[in-house]
Order: sequence, then C-alpha cells, then structure tokens
Amino acid sequence: MIKSEFGDRVLREDGFYNLLLNGRQIGFSLDIRLNYFRGLPLSCVKQLEVSVDGEEIPQYLILFELNGKQFSISQFPQLYAEFWGLKTPAGLKVFNYGLNAGMHDVAVKMIYQNPSAAPGTDEQIDGSASRRMTIGKGRVM
Repeated sequence: MIKSEFGDRVLREDGFYNLLLNGRQIGFSLDIRLNYFRGLPLSCVKQLEVSVDGEEIPQYLILFELNGKQFSISQFPQLYAEFWGLKTPAGLKVFNYGLNAGMHDVAVKMIYQNPSAAPGTDEQIDGSASRRMTIGKGRVM
C-alpha cells in the first residue's frame, strides 16, 4: 500500500460544524478532499471511516454528499460513474446528535484503488488523515 502525500489537504476545518434541524442539534458535517494526484470514480474508494476523539462513527450514520447527490458508503462499489474531482470537496453528514463545542481529534481513514494500476494488481493508496480541529458554529440543515 502506498501512503499518499498531502494529508493536510484532506480535512477541511471550514467544513466542520454541527447540523441543526428545527432548532435541535442532529449531527455534524465534515468536508473532505482527495489527496491523490487526480480525481477518481467513487467506486475506487474501497474504505472510508471516520472517528472523532478516538471513537469510530458507524457507517450507517454517515451520508456522503458529492456533486449535489447523496450516497451511503455501502453504495461506493456501484458508483463507477460518479466522479470525485481533485478540487471538489465532499461533505460527510454524520447523524449522531452532534459534538460538544471546542476541539476534537478527527481522523478519516480513506483507502482507494489506483485505477491506472496494471491489470491483475491490487495497488491501493492510503489517503488517510487526522487533525485536531475546532467545531464551528451550528448551521441549519
């Protein structure tokens, strides 16, 4: 497995905030970007996990938003026509009732398949990143 460079580009602090609905906190949002040298079809993303303060978020609580569409992580293997551009942030909406105000240790484990690898090889790239971030003011969904 190859570790991708530029891990500091994955987690976007300006896209880290609680989600509000009818005045109630229902979850949080986290914007992420690829740290590969080009964009990829979502079917190339083999693993996407999020943890906050050392606690892994169950995948069924995460909604992945890209290009105005929403997907569950379990749909990724079929999304060969959905392209994630290099400069396009994706939004993760996590429906866990949100986070307390202040600093949080955020980690994203992202493993993707190299689409230009030689046939028969299983070359994977580790695009994971972690950062200590301050959660922003809640925004209405």
